[in-house]
Amino acid sequence: MKNTFKFSARATAAAAVLALGSSAFAVTFDANLELDNTYRNGSYVGTADQGLSQGGRVEMNAAGKAGANLFVAGRASFLAKKDGTAGTDDMWVQFGSATSALKLGRFEAADLFPLVGDTLINHAGAVYGTNTLRGRKDGSQFHAAATTSLGNGLSLEFGVVETKSAAKGVRPVVSYAAGAFSLSAALESGKYVSGNDVSGAGATASYNLGTAKLTGSVAKGKSDAATRNAQSSFALTLAAAGLSVGVISAANEAAVGEDKVSTVYASYSMPLFDIKGASVTPAISSSTGKTGAGVETSENSLRVRLNYAF
Repeated sequence: MKNTFKFSARATAAAAVLALGSSAFAVTFDANLELDNTYRNGSYVGTADQGLSQGGRVEMNAAGKAGANLFVAGRASFLAKKDGTAGTDDMWVQFGSATSALKLGRFEAADLFPLVGDTLINHAGAVYGTNTLRGRKDGSQFHAAATTSLGNGLSLEFGVVETKSAAKGVRPVVSYAAGAFSLSAALESGKYVSGNDVSGAGATASYNLGTAKLTGSVAKGKSDAATRNAQSSFALTLAAAGLSVGVISAANEAAVGEDKVSTVYASYSMPLFDIKGASVTPAISSSTGKTGAGVETSENSLRVRLNYAF
């Protein structure tokens, strides 16, 4: 009788574990490789960074979610880098309901300056994008973001960030989506570790044309400097059938006039040997800068990125 009870208890426990794994708790594991082969030149590029270089990583992901109306979800992304180091990309837990949830850990909040197809975008100067308090700045940060559905396509994301090496503060983002159109607007407010205020605002909108997607973004803020110089930027990108092109323009207030930055980029992603999960993406980026004093700088870059998801 005792042995029968033990067997029954073990069988019940095993059945519970199998039921949890098959229906109540879904776990996925995946990995991918990204290898960049890059060439850079121009007066804005440091001597050590000019010419050919190669970088990349293997990313291993584990993700799971349990529950329906009330849920708990989590994700971890581990990186094995080409330079021999290891790191963590995402590492977060989220819990809540279908209409409201709280996410804690290492992650990126809503992007207020998205650059579609950003395989290679190097600027010859500073470009502000209302993303100072977006998160995932370093491993020592605290980051929480509450999301709430307000109905009729409206939603609110309220983020709180504190890092030891970048900045701390709050970042509310209001988003709206209806059919092919979407719009997000945000404020960010807090302090840099230098003691200067973080202050900025921005908006991004996109429209899906069916075979192409058009995205535009604007941002205004203050730089982390004693004079708290004004920064403004604008971006317009178009993505269609693996091809992405974009233009970015920025103006940064300086002691003498304005420092201006103009960047154009393009990338084209295509299958590699028609193998599932494998692709190759050539990309180009060209940027020029001009200070208020009339000093001109430039950076021109080429890249071929290899991706393989397995």
